[in-house]
Amino acid sequence: MSIRPATHRASGRARRAALLDAAVEVIAEQGVAGATHRSIAARAGMSTSTTSYFFSSLDDLIAAALQVVGDRIVERVDSVTAQVADAELGPQESIDRFVDAVMAEPERDTVAQFEIYLECARRPQLQSTAHQIMASIERGAEASLRALGIAHAQERAPLVVAMLDGLALHRHARPRGPSDRRVITDAMYALHRGFVEADAD
Repeated sequence: MSIRPATHRASGRARRAALLDAAVEVIAEQGVAGATHRSIAARAGMSTSTTSYFFSSLDDLIAAALQVVGDRIVERVDSVTAQVADAELGPQESIDRFVDAVMAEPERDTVAQFEIYLECARRPQLQSTAHQIMASIERGAEASLRALGIAHAQERAPLVVAMLDGLALHRHARPRGPSDRRVITDAMYALHRGFVEADAD
């Protein structure tokens, strides 16, 4: 039995990764419905048959591409969570760092994230990726709330995530430039004040 040389395997991994990146770009621009073997291969600069070589079906390719997005989001959220939790920051600086992370999110990843959510009803195999993303962001919100001394952090974390997701949708549907950051920051401050006041009652 022949064994493929390491350089061949590395080339194969690079081509597969390029296809996945191309798929994410196509999905972000045209939605899942616009992601075809042809459009993805063209974006990657490869022949259409290349997609079938690496993936057994278009659904598998799309699921793998969206998993890449999910992994990237999880990695970024976990990194920011660690920074906030370990630095013992005050409320303002903690919120500012969280907002920095939100605003730094690549637009294509954010759009692809919502494509995952919307496609879950039609493609149940994407649910695990959606749940992974949601759980990671909720963990980040929960850790940040705990670092700020907010009670009931686990129960309140989904409220933070729902607000951020809603604002992200609005930001992409109606971009307002620099004011987008102010809206998110003000909303986070208001939510934090609401939690503090509720705990004081």
